[in-house]
Amino acid sequence: MKVNELFCRECVEQIYVPDVVRVDLLSIIEEKLKKAGFYYRIAYRVKAVDSTVDKLQFKDYRRPGTENEDKKMQDLIGIRIMLYFVDDVPICRSLLDTLFATPGVWETTETNEYEFKAMKINGIFKLPGYLAKTIVNPMLSDYIDDTFEVQVRTNSFEGWHEIEHDLRYKGSAFGEGNEALARKMNSILATLELCDDSVVKLLEDLGHQHYKDHKWGDMIRCHYRLKMTNELIRPELKKVFDEDTELAKIFFKFDRKLAISRLWNNTADKIPELTINYIIKIVNQIGPDDERLNKAFELIDNESGTEDNFTKRKKFEPFHMLGSYKVFTADTYLDTTNLSEKDAFKKASSYIYAWIHSRYCEAFSDLPDTVDNYYRSVPGYTVNVEYNEDNMHFYECSTHIDSKIASRIWVSKASLVKNDNGIEFKVSNEYAEPKDRYRDNENVLFSRPNFYGEIADNIGICDVVRLKENVKYVSSDNYDEMCSLINNKNRKFPVIVFMAKDNSWIDKFDVNYFAYLVGYYAHIKMIDGDECCRRFIEEYGLDKERCEDSITVFYDTDNPKTSYKSDIIDTTFEVIKLEQKKYWNENGCRAYRRQLVAEIREKNIENADL
Repeated sequence: MKVNELFCRECVEQIYVPDVVRVDLLSIIEEKLKKAGFYYRIAYRVKAVDSTVDKLQFKDYRRPGTENEDKKMQDLIGIRIMLYFVDDVPICRSLLDTLFATPGVWETTETNEYEFKAMKINGIFKLPGYLAKTIVNPMLSDYIDDTFEVQVRTNSFEGWHEIEHDLRYKGSAFGEGNEALARKMNSILATLELCDDSVVKLLEDLGHQHYKDHKWGDMIRCHYRLKMTNELIRPELKKVFDEDTELAKIFFKFDRKLAISRLWNNTADKIPELTINYIIKIVNQIGPDDERLNKAFELIDNESGTEDNFTKRKKFEPFHMLGSYKVFTADTYLDTTNLSEKDAFKKASSYIYAWIHSRYCEAFSDLPDTVDNYYRSVPGYTVNVEYNEDNMHFYECSTHIDSKIASRIWVSKASLVKNDNGIEFKVSNEYAEPKDRYRDNENVLFSRPNFYGEIADNIGICDVVRLKENVKYVSSDNYDEMCSLINNKNRKFPVIVFMAKDNSWIDKFDVNYFAYLVGYYAHIKMIDGDECCRRFIEEYGLDKERCEDSITVFYDTDNPKTSYKSDIIDTTFEVIKLEQKKYWNENGCRAYRRQLVAEIREKNIENADL
């Protein structure tokens, strides 16, 4: 059978996996492994060109009529986690299933009482979307999936996996005629398995001896077997255990998987160091909730001082060309229902200028107290204000360096201009930084200046109609107004229309909080009443079987998009905070809300032009 002509070295060599994939995948996984306290080692690899060609040809992916007809190669990228304790392996595997958008698809070695093998625990995961988009694969995208493989091993078995893979899987060194040597290999593997089990059993026995000797700190270390600091058990906690050994026994018998899971799932920005005392604290929270321990921790927390913070000196890098990335844009009009145009213009100008003055007054000592023409630039900061009250013209452009991130500069622009339609109010917020630092924008930053919200709150801003941070209910009386807004070609911001017959999902979604998040750059509508629902379904072509619980989004350029309850409750969303090296997943209605907010924010900055 002829080999697929694409399965060649030339095509594979065109695949490019940037280093950001390695950096971020290891950061995402290691942040959790360290937080949970595992003793581990970790390795990363991109499959070599020759190995990739060999596997593509051997598996013959996508060939009709074969077992791999519907399959792609899934291990272009591989991560191996080596754990020091065998009972950490199933715990780590189950926790990895919670880390990415979907659980892993796992393959494990089948065991029986007659044969010993190096245990294989391999999981296939979807790459985070923003990383998958960075991989260049011009010829083989139909044959290589946007996934990566995670192998979980014990440290003692790690070397034998390499031998078995090379000599058994790739060759036939233990094949026919070598049965006696193969048997010896299996006996070695059996010994390694026994060693893994024996180490855990020994430490549990040692922990029990420490329990009997009232050495509570050593008992905790032996039973939980986590990478803790050298800090000793606090006397307040030791006193409680000395007085109640049955309580101490609860901590010795406690399921360590529950404690590790609590550590793993902690998404707080500041995580305490892993100490004996912290383990006792979280186990007490999960389990006995003993009042004596609670009081002891209150005393400990009250007397603890602030920790010294040490920062590493950053290595100097040569200057780079800066890219410019918008994080918010708006083109609206001031609401002059309750104010004259002149008063609205002056009031809005004052809000913007007050924001400038509060931020730049120390950098520019001669900055006027009230709005006026001004231009000055000093290292790191620039302020440019143009103001003409008679012509109702205001423009500001201000720049400042980021206070936390080196080589990032923020640029704010805002204008108020009188035209035939009223007072046009434009806002743009963006940052500039070296292009090699840039990450997927909708997952990193979205930031509108404070004065935008102040003007929206105190004067009002209009995108055809006034924008508000609350839900507008639509009945027969104002249904036509909603349709007119949807169809208006001058509308810049999206209209999001909710229909909810089942309150359970809409309560979890929390439409009021959603309106608070996006209400000043989106119109939030909730259809109320069967007649309005019927008209909306017919006019906008919704699925009649599922439409009673749905969310429809109308952007100013794209076709409307409807999501139904089944879509919403099955959503997963990657939450990425790269600056803090944090990554986790939301599920269900809350995940859909995050996804929709991210989509609205992404659309906000697409094709932005001020």
